[in-house]
Amino acid sequence: MPRRSRAALAVVLLACARAAAGGEPERVVIPQAGVSTSPAPLVGYVFKPAKDAPHGAVVMLHGCGGAYDRKGRVNARHRMWGDYLASLGYEAVLVDSFTPRGLEEICTTAMKARTLKESERAGDAYAALAWVSAQPGIDAQKVVLLGWSHGAGVTLATITRNRPPQRFRAAVAFYPGCTAHAEHADRFHPYAPLLVLIGESDDWTPAAPCRSLADAVRARGEPMSIVLYPGTYHDFDNPALRTKRVRHEVPNGVHPGEGVTTAPNPQAREDAKQRVAEFLGRQLQ
Repeated sequence: MPRRSRAALAVVLLACARAAAGGEPERVVIPQAGVSTSPAPLVGYVFKPAKDAPHGAVVMLHGCGGAYDRKGRVNARHRMWGDYLASLGYEAVLVDSFTPRGLEEICTTAMKARTLKESERAGDAYAALAWVSAQPGIDAQKVVLLGWSHGAGVTLATITRNRPPQRFRAAVAFYPGCTAHAEHADRFHPYAPLLVLIGESDDWTPAAPCRSLADAVRARGEPMSIVLYPGTYHDFDNPALRTKRVRHEVPNGVHPGEGVTTAPNPQAREDAKQRVAEFLGRQLQ
């Protein structure tokens, strides 16, 4: 059976097992650990692998829409990725940065008016790293950070932080906002391998600055790679999306008043899953 087929089968079997057990990942409390700015302990959701310990782990950071769907459950994207990463043998931990701060979403708030910045959430990432590294069965030297959109921007801020209390082994960022970093690329130094995946047609977090940033970082011999998907928009990996949509309620910092576009791309999603699997395999071997 081809590797892609085996991975897909593993995801289906794991999802069936979780459904039989109640359909929910384990809810946990993650202390601030002296590094998170959250006024209360963070909320986490753990997707456990069937693989015997010790195993690596992936800390997942949600975007500006938060961790949940309209029914208050962990949303489809995070469930899909949590199940998929667990099927690969990693313990996946989704961190809810919003609920402990009294927030539901910040997508509809202009960037300059947001009370929670990406740089602040970097502390959440390190609090989660401290927590997951202390859990039984986890190889603390093999913990990766993965984020989407606002969480991907947090990933960039985290992986370039000077003198962190602990370090992630590698990082993956889905459609981050790269503009500010690209304008000061000489200051952007990832301390571990960084993979960026983004659509070339993204009008929410444009791809061009990410490409420029990756070129500058790679030219210095530092560990950053980027995958650009032609004709692809923001949220392309979200399995809950069915059609292309322009979200006029979301401010567009590049083209004011035009809203932002989200659209599914199943082919790009499957390619991204395979690339993430291969990236983790290389970095955590």
